[in-house]
Order: sequence, then structure tokens, then C-alpha cells
Amino acid sequence: MRVSNGRVTSVSFPNYAVYGATKAAVTCLSQALRSEFGPRDVRVTSIEPGFVESELRTHIGDAELARQVEGMLDEVGALSAEELADLVVYVTSRPRRVNLRQIVALPTRQV
Repeated sequence: MRVSNGRVTSVSFPNYAVYGATKAAVTCLSQALRSEFGPRDVRVTSIEPGFVESELRTHIGDAELARQVEGMLDEVGALSAEELADLVVYVTSRPRRVNLRQIVALPTRQV
């Protein structure tokens, strides 16, 4: 993690490659589903949140990584479940012919 002017500029989590890979897989799956079901007017939106208040920090077994995550959360903050729920409501309330294909939602200080 690098912090510059109060902003996290790079994040890597050693031993969490599978976690990162699953996020990439969901993005690819969403793209494939859009091309498969779009002609049937089925909307597929990939909402990709940044830091979110969750139980993640209680499931980190590596003490150094847990400290890094805590530091990042202290530095940039996290979105609440309510904020993400509001975003889901917005996406699903769009007219049927409008598909918001991808939304990246981050706390303001998360780069």
C-alpha cells in the first residue's frame, strides 16, 4: 500500500490472488451474460464497490495484512451497505431499455 496526500494509490494483497481473480471473473461473466441475454432485453449490471463496511476485516488471518487493511480503511473510509443498496435501487429503477453495464463505486478518498 502506498499513501500519498491521504490517498491510497496502490493496493496489493499477497496470498489473496484468488480473491482478486474472482472479481475479474465476475466482470468477464457479466460481459458474457450481457451479450447472451441483451437481445432478450435482459439487463446485466456489474456493480464494483471499493472499500465497504463488512466483516472482511474479521476474516483476515494474516496479522500484517489485517493491519494494512485497517490502515487503509482508517485513511480512506468505507461505503455503507445502505449506500450500495441505494445504488442498486437506482440501477434497477432505470427504464427497461437502459442498461448501466458497469458501475465502480468508491469512497471519495479511494483512488
